[in-house]
Amino acid sequence: MAKQRLPEETLAMDPRTDRAPLPIYPGNMPLGNPVEPPGEPERTDLRPRVNRAAVRRKISPFNIMIMLIAAAIAIVLYISNIIAVNQLLHDVNALENEHRQVLMEQEILRARINRLASLERIQDKALELGLQNLREPPVWLSIDPERLRAVERETGRND
Repeated sequence: MAKQRLPEETLAMDPRTDRAPLPIYPGNMPLGNPVEPPGEPERTDLRPRVNRAAVRRKISPFNIMIMLIAAAIAIVLYISNIIAVNQLLHDVNALENEHRQVLMEQEILRARINRLASLERIQDKALELGLQNLREPPVWLSIDPERLRAVERETGRND
């Protein structure tokens, strides 16, 4: 059997001796039919390849409008929240003032009740009306039941 000749692309220099080329076999193709790897076309210039400068993608006007609308909505919600909080603080302040006013009126009424219910005032009013303090202890009255029935018959009352 004749020895097959390998194409030049599949030969590499032996790094140990730098003399004899060694065959490179990728393992997925037969040795007799070399297949060219897909890739770049052959370049005629021998300059090293330089990458292109990265081109920054422009932001589309649609994306800009969406971002502006979202920002506007966020700002409107934030401002409406601030307004609502201020209104609630105003309401709370008004209710606290009203509560303080009611407590003050309640204290005034308690003081008035204490003044009107004082013993000195009651004694002064009793004297103005002609009432006097008892000098003797009260006496218990006893009612005769027969006499009570007789009085009821005379007056026509039956209680």
